[in-house]
Amino acid sequence: MTLPLRSSHQLVEFLTAVSGHEDADGATAAAAALAAEQFDAEVGAVVIGGAVAAAVGLEAATAPTAELVQVQAGGNELELPGLGPCHLALASWDGDRPGRLMVARRDAPFDAEERNLLRGMAHVLGLTLRGVAALETERTLGAERERRARERLGLLASLRERHRLLEVLLDIQRSISHRKPLPDVLTAVTAGASGLLGGCPVALVLADPLDPDRPIVASTTAGGAWSESELAIVATAAAQVGTASETDSALAASVHINGARAGALVAMAPSGSAFDNAQLGMLDAFAEHASLALTDARTVEAMEEAFHDSLTGLPNRALFLDRLQHALDVAARRETDLCVLFIDLDRFKSVNDSIGHAAGDELLRAVAARLAECTRAADTAARFGGDEFAVLLEDDGRGLRPEMVASRIIAAMRRAFEVEGKEVYIGATVGIAHAGGAALAPDELLRNADLAMYRAKKAGGNRCATYEGAMRTALLERIELEADLRHALERGELSLAYQPVVELRTGRPVGVEALARWTHPTRGPIPPLTFIPVAEEIGLIGAIGRWVLREACRQLAAWRRLAPELVLNVNLSAVQLRDDRLAGDVEQALLAYGLPGAALTLEITETMLLSGDEDTALRLGRLKALGVSIAVDDFGTGYSSLSYLKQFPVDALKIDKSFVDTVASSTEDSALARTIVELGRGMRLDTIAEGIENVEQLEQLRLLDCQLGQGYHFSHPLDGAQLTVYLEQTLDDERRAA
Repeated sequence: MTLPLRSSHQLVEFLTAVSGHEDADGATAAAAALAAEQFDAEVGAVVIGGAVAAAVGLEAATAPTAELVQVQAGGNELELPGLGPCHLALASWDGDRPGRLMVARRDAPFDAEERNLLRGMAHVLGLTLRGVAALETERTLGAERERRARERLGLLASLRERHRLLEVLLDIQRSISHRKPLPDVLTAVTAGASGLLGGCPVALVLADPLDPDRPIVASTTAGGAWSESELAIVATAAAQVGTASETDSALAASVHINGARAGALVAMAPSGSAFDNAQLGMLDAFAEHASLALTDARTVEAMEEAFHDSLTGLPNRALFLDRLQHALDVAARRETDLCVLFIDLDRFKSVNDSIGHAAGDELLRAVAARLAECTRAADTAARFGGDEFAVLLEDDGRGLRPEMVASRIIAAMRRAFEVEGKEVYIGATVGIAHAGGAALAPDELLRNADLAMYRAKKAGGNRCATYEGAMRTALLERIELEADLRHALERGELSLAYQPVVELRTGRPVGVEALARWTHPTRGPIPPLTFIPVAEEIGLIGAIGRWVLREACRQLAAWRRLAPELVLNVNLSAVQLRDDRLAGDVEQALLAYGLPGAALTLEITETMLLSGDEDTALRLGRLKALGVSIAVDDFGTGYSSLSYLKQFPVDALKIDKSFVDTVASSTEDSALARTIVELGRGMRLDTIAEGIENVEQLEQLRLLDCQLGQGYHFSHPLDGAQLTVYLEQTLDDERRAA
């Protein structure tokens, strides 16, 4: 019997009202009243054992008891006192106390849908009255059983079990009627059945309409620990529902959704034991309640959402992990391998932001379709949300070849997608992790694949990488580094070193570059190339950058008493340049130590300018308004272009050390350095050579007419006190020379 959506809701409402009573009188009265109300009937009645147990719409003195009791099952009309001829509908239930639920009304006959609903109500009422009667019997006999406990211990245990069964079923009924979450209700069904069947494993196995060959274990008490033979028995029992016998090792009871078979509730007998028909009846009772929970339209939808991604229709993380656990169990027993591919789409966020979220959803559906084309029917492809996907590959005897599958996926994602009539290009990065016979949990194997994907992403993306143990070690070190860096500033572990910037013609120091240093209490010095990117990723670069500005300005204010024209160079990160608070931070640092804007030069890289936009130009403009100079660091290593030098307010170019290293020995690098110097001169920009380490480089740069430079030839980076001594000695030498 398949009920329409409205009828299903009415049946659940009827169950709520009837099961809320713990006595038969209350249950039958509620049934008669609610039946009359839901069918817009003048009369509702319950007849049990040749008597009217409850009735609404009739005066007690004139109630036609005989007529109500004797009416035949096929009767469609009945003459009632005070009402006249009425249309009649009735439904019966069987059992120890059979009865019937009937309704009568004057205005219109009952249609087939209403009669189906009435039959469902009668079935629910019969189940409830059976439970209530048993509970009332148990309460009556309870005191007597306790007095004779020693003599009737076996009977007492049996009766208590029955009492427990009924209480568990009533609790499940209340959970369904109160609309508790579907997973909670299904867990209560499997746990309750397991408890009443001696603690044996119980699973609710449902057919997956999107993948009929792979049923879903919607709820289980086994925790993924069943053997391969047990899993085979469960699958067989779920497909062939029958009765138990002395040799049965698995017991199954059908579960229905809207009257159609949707799966089975399966119990696995302990080794060496078997089930009997009484236990099958008990399992049937739990299966009926699972069916009732699944029949409700809201919970059917919830079940679909619980195991599949609503956008692509692929399995979601929960179903993927369930299948991965099963595959790991099978691989361990067969001594075969399996692997997981973790897939992250490249550039999806920027594409999604530019074409809109609706088009982004269309793109994700297309990605899912291509992913299916790249995998076998036996493989499991899933979407975890956002732009993350995963694939489970199991060994079918021909080998896994995950690198080949990953290459297919990467190539497929690299091809153009057509979205809303436009060509869209993305990519994919894939991490691969093998189980390799190790006793890994599904989450752990998935995490390994994620780590490998992260490594491939760091290497540039659009490629695959296979997990190695060293990746986990590196991750743990990275996690520890992040945690320590969060406290480095407050613990005073950060410091600044300063490298002089000199005038190449005279050797006179005209500036200093502030360089951040981190001395870890146990690891020692941590290079800036290691901790600065970490600080950017975890959001600490803003706080560190503000500290560098203030500390360097404090030191510069003291040095300018010795050298009033000394200029401070401070490096900015890309994150700082995107921060609208940057100009305010710089202004506060200058004001705090009485420095003019001309005393500060901020260094940015070519890449930062190339990836900039109108907002970048506005932020640089606000800095220039403070009198601050802007220098382009590592010039020549990127896409050196006149266009951005004209677009942005730049004051100086710093020639990268890679050109300076061979400026005295390589004609090509010397020509490149000359080009940068001449470019600077033509655009009225200062040029600063980095990494000068010997006199030959210095002389060649002088010949090229480069103005400023820095490097080990002049001085290594020094702490504040050492640089003070350096400045004093240099100034003394100048005075003596004069």
